[in-house]
Amino acid sequence: MRRYGVVLLLVAVWLAAAALWQSSVSSRQRVNVTLPNSWRLLGRLMAKALWQQSEIFRDTGRWWLVLPLLRVTTLLDPGFAEAYDFAGWHIAYNLRAEEKDETRRYQWVKLGLQVYEQGLKNNPNDFSLLFGIGWTAYDKLGDTALAAYYLERALNAPGKFTKDVDWVRHMLAHAYERMPNIQMALKHWEEAALASPYNPVARGATITLRERYAYAETMSRNGYDVEAIELMENLLRHPDKKYATIPRHLLAQIYLDRGDVESAIAIMQQMTEWHKLEPRAEFKAREWQERLKERELRPAE
Repeated sequence: MRRYGVVLLLVAVWLAAAALWQSSVSSRQRVNVTLPNSWRLLGRLMAKALWQQSEIFRDTGRWWLVLPLLRVTTLLDPGFAEAYDFAGWHIAYNLRAEEKDETRRYQWVKLGLQVYEQGLKNNPNDFSLLFGIGWTAYDKLGDTALAAYYLERALNAPGKFTKDVDWVRHMLAHAYERMPNIQMALKHWEEAALASPYNPVARGATITLRERYAYAETMSRNGYDVEAIELMENLLRHPDKKYATIPRHLLAQIYLDRGDVESAIAIMQQMTEWHKLEPRAEFKAREWQERLKERELRPAE
């Protein structure tokens, strides 16, 4: 780190000079100003140097030293999408993993998502940021609606490869399965199967969703919720489906749509106990509990 002392000194001088220049010019012109190209180029060069040091800290396991460098890196070069991507992932995964308190672990994930969102303000169509925030929302936060929103944007973003498109489609399908929105999940599995005819995962998922879940979802949406509940409960009685997640998400949603929030919460809480790596159930249980509290506090009409 000693050899980066000169870089850190230059960063401090650059930040101070940039602040003074913007302050003096904006006070005279009373408008927002941008830095000269030479200053921005210098900032980008220093950002690259700090980026290299942050990678050294990452590779040597010094997680807590990475974040300050990444913060300065993105300040020097707001268009450095890769730094935002790494910072968001680092916070939501590494710093979360180091935390023991569950509430603080959840806060680290939220902070990681905020970093991704900040990066998207400066790089609105960057594929890596859109996919990163969508993946983190699905895998760590458990918010399938938020995940689907960003993954849909990632699917239409420029600068991606064919394998990226396949992966995004798969992730979108998984997010919709557990939202649940079986018809949208089917749409993306079918598109994946058409794009890769020899993809057994996409073909198998399409068959499974049609045979097991599409009919129950359609019945529920058309007012036959009792029959839809019976279909899902019969499915869950099979020994090999005891711990299946999709039917439980669908069953909980049917109960929620009926206004039986308590039953929906109970299903998600039970799934959380069985599946320690099922943040979608944990997120829904938390959100629905808040909804139940609001309903209980609402004055009777």
